[in-house]
Amino acid sequence: MRLNLAMFLLAAGTVAGCASNPPPPAPIASAPEPAPMPAAEPAVMSMDGVYKGTAEAVGRLGRGCARPGAVSTTVRRNVFVLKGIRGRVSADGTVHNASRRGGMLTGTLSNGTMDVTTKAGRCSYHIVANHG
Repeated sequence: MRLNLAMFLLAAGTVAGCASNPPPPAPIASAPEPAPMPAAEPAVMSMDGVYKGTAEAVGRLGRGCARPGAVSTTVRRNVFVLKGIRGRVSADGTVHNASRRGGMLTGTLSNGTMDVTTKAGRCSYHIVANHG
């Protein structure tokens, strides 16, 4: 009799326990698909090569300065010389002096166009030159 009572209580507890469990959650919608990977950056155009353009005087040129006009320079391994000043092109396209002496050179090289300003003594120029 004790065994029957124990079995009855065990069965009643199981039924009561199952009845008190909350229903399973509603199915969850599938997660949104992850965003596509960004496209690979386009290959950087080689900065090496010949650049031809014009130099315009910035302000009044001092005695002994070269005349403004046609200019040409060759960029090799991101280094070039313009108006006697050695320049270097950084990976981001900025242009700056490559040596500690010899004047100032700043600007950019982007999409095949070099846009720089040079200054040495009383000689200042704005130069725009194109690759090719």
